[in-house]
Amino acid sequence: MVPQGHDKARDPSIFLQYIVSTHFPPEDAEACITMKDFEENAQSEVGVMSREYVNAVTLVVTALCVVQVVRVLWNWQTEGLRSIPTKGSLGWPILGEMPSLLRCVGTYTLESCPRSHLAFVSWLRERVEKYGTMFKTHVLFRPAIMMTTPEEIRFVLDDPHKKLSNGAPETFKRLLGSFNVFALEGQTHRDIHKILADLALVPELKRKTPEFDRLIRHSVSTWNGRTLDLLGAVQYTFFKAMTFNFFGISWEHEIADKAAALLSLVLPGVISVPINLPGTAFYKAQNARKKLDKIFLPIIQEMRSTGSDGSSKYASVENFPYHSLLKYEINGEQLSDVAVIDILLSTILSGEGPSTVVSIALIYLKKNPPMLKRAQAEVDQLRKQKKESGETDFSLSDLRDLKYLTQVFNEALRITTIAPGAVRSATADIHFKGHVIPKGWITVAPFALIHMDPELYPEPSKFNPDRFENPPNPASFFPFGRGNRACIGKQFTRLTVLMILYHIISNFTWEVVNFTGKLKHLPTFRLLGKVEIAFESRAELS
Repeated sequence: MVPQGHDKARDPSIFLQYIVSTHFPPEDAEACITMKDFEENAQSEVGVMSREYVNAVTLVVTALCVVQVVRVLWNWQTEGLRSIPTKGSLGWPILGEMPSLLRCVGTYTLESCPRSHLAFVSWLRERVEKYGTMFKTHVLFRPAIMMTTPEEIRFVLDDPHKKLSNGAPETFKRLLGSFNVFALEGQTHRDIHKILADLALVPELKRKTPEFDRLIRHSVSTWNGRTLDLLGAVQYTFFKAMTFNFFGISWEHEIADKAAALLSLVLPGVISVPINLPGTAFYKAQNARKKLDKIFLPIIQEMRSTGSDGSSKYASVENFPYHSLLKYEINGEQLSDVAVIDILLSTILSGEGPSTVVSIALIYLKKNPPMLKRAQAEVDQLRKQKKESGETDFSLSDLRDLKYLTQVFNEALRITTIAPGAVRSATADIHFKGHVIPKGWITVAPFALIHMDPELYPEPSKFNPDRFENPPNPASFFPFGRGNRACIGKQFTRLTVLMILYHIISNFTWEVVNFTGKLKHLPTFRLLGKVEIAFESRAELS
């Protein structure tokens, strides 16, 4: 029985009453709880519970989101407190200080070269003055420690704790493969670097120098009386020398021309925005890489199958020194053919540097007649000595007689600083000078700041080869990096650039016909457009 006025739809005991009244019917049928009463009650309860459940879930989710946002913002401002040093700025959430840094990525002219290196260098100096030589920042979408003194940069490059991995951009892996030398880590990187470095030392270079000289003399001889794009011409010659050096391909074979042309397409893609759409530099680079694989794969397969005593359709086996690379094993398995190509191809692709250094050297020599006369006198003296002794080929020992030209080379390296810095990623917390570089943060070592330091290089904006009258100090001169990731081809680059300059200066006079003078410093130093130079033959030596 239900009391008079009782709200049946709201009474929680109504279900029990319904069961009792069903199984034990009372005398008063009107007082019984019917199934209809129960259904109405159930529908009402479900509606109320659903609204309450949704409201509760919404409240919880909102609270969690607020907590997470507060946590992220708090960490953004406080996590750097255990970094090196405590001072600095992480900038805007997500973007960090990239907006201000990107303002340095402008187009400048050669005359404003100091000011432009200089946009980037100025960006660094402002923060050094405000925060100290080591400061926290947020660039490349990651929290970072900027290391700005020679000592700090050496720490990053030498990596004494072996806790810094390479911070190469994703485009390197996508274009150069997962086994490119920039992506390798740990013992595998150390082993591969040693194999490559051992074969880039004096004995191997000495053996191949006569062939390099033949290639360069042939290339330079075709410039007489012509106006050409020096950047493209030098880069083309350099790539042919590299394919000979690393794959044993004769520079006289037509396949070397194809490889050099394709390499010149891959290089811009490496430092481009990775947008794979037709017409973009990245798209062209990916297609070029596929075509390069078709050229190089048969060579690697033939070298692997024939060994050091066999022969190859395109390449000379005796000029392919990397048989130890073909035998290298990881977890009991030899490197695949594609992995070998990744390694060698990524080593080759430094060709923009030599072509830029040669161009800058010739431009500055032309702008400074006393420097040019001094360089001409030096190469003329060497040329005369070689003629009197009956020598024709350039030899590795000739570099000792090109002291001033070596100074020009070093000064061109300094003032360009092709790679403005190095990026490493901390794989674990690293203790340095009483502080901690947190795991997951990157360290940035800006070479450009050191190379433009007036205390180390007086009047740093001035092109002055005499500053290198004594050999450069490796503690403050980093054109090829340093440590276990130093440029493998630095001796090869030095040799080939000096050979090219020697043959140009000894054989030609030149005029800069068409050069906008425009350049960029980030992400790498590069001259924009063509550097068109007209070459004319010099009077023969008496």
